[in-house]
Amino acid sequence: MSENKTLALFDFDGTISNKDSFVAFMKFTHGTPVFVFHMAMGFATFAGWKLGLVKSHLTKVKALRSFYKGWTEGQMADARKRFTAEVIPTILFPKAIETINWHKEQGHRIIVVTASCDAWLGDWANEMDLEILCTEMELHKGVYTGELSKPNCRGKEKVNRIQQHLELEAYSEIHAYGNDHGDNQMLAIATHPHFREFEG
Repeated sequence: MSENKTLALFDFDGTISNKDSFVAFMKFTHGTPVFVFHMAMGFATFAGWKLGLVKSHLTKVKALRSFYKGWTEGQMADARKRFTAEVIPTILFPKAIETINWHKEQGHRIIVVTASCDAWLGDWANEMDLEILCTEMELHKGVYTGELSKPNCRGKEKVNRIQQHLELEAYSEIHAYGNDHGDNQMLAIATHPHFREFEG
């Protein structure tokens, strides 16, 4: 094990951001009235998820089908570019960005591990020069199907993705930042877990 290699793992929604980026993206691309209509149509699924009766994977896929099935790569790229410029800067916790920059200054490896998709966070991660492990939307011949190409990157799946991406044993220190039970397993592998570090 290296004595000087440090890894910093960050959840995005509610940790780096002060609100859910998926909800923000749906409102951005379709408008609040359309968003509310779709959520009302899927109320049973959404309510079941909130009560713990429906898996978050099913809730996410239902929303992706409603909002983005049939979108082309070009449409998504344009929406992502505008969302990155117009919305993401308004929903970030300043302390989170300060901490990310501190880890950069220390030469630490930084990875954003999020249940949200690169379809709307990919450009931001690139601009910040950050690695990202995330939920991925399925593409078929350049068109989004509304399905996921990999399991929802939440809970245990966050740890699975991390372990597939790198050798944890290579890091003597691991910082992990999260804000809810979907981050618990990731926080558990850290030598320095940080829960709701940037709120307030």
